[in-house]
Amino acid sequence: MALILKHPHNYLCTPKKTSKNKEFHSIIDILSSSKYKTLLTCNTPIYPDALRDFWTHAKIETQDKKAWAITSEVGGVLVSITPQTISETFQMNDQAGKKLLFPRMSIKLI
Repeated sequence: MALILKHPHNYLCTPKKTSKNKEFHSIIDILSSSKYKTLLTCNTPIYPDALRDFWTHAKIETQDKKAWAITSEVGGVLVSITPQTISETFQMNDQAGKKLLFPRMSIKLI
């Protein structure tokens, strides 16, 4: 499967203070120091074929009748996405203060 890049269609958050947005400076300060800054400002390429392939094969994994991961096959590779992988990928640094349902892990190609 050839990956075709879809040009970004959403605007990214750019938390910069200017003279034109003075009324939002306090919000910009909060966003700039927030654990969500990386998530808001990442410019991830979108590959429509891979995205379609992911959702076509997606399955919800459960543990004690609770959803805890999405697994799918993309281009013949098994991918697992969990709350921990999202937190680590986007550098949210929010795992130390929580009791985790399952061990920390990075996005894994299985």
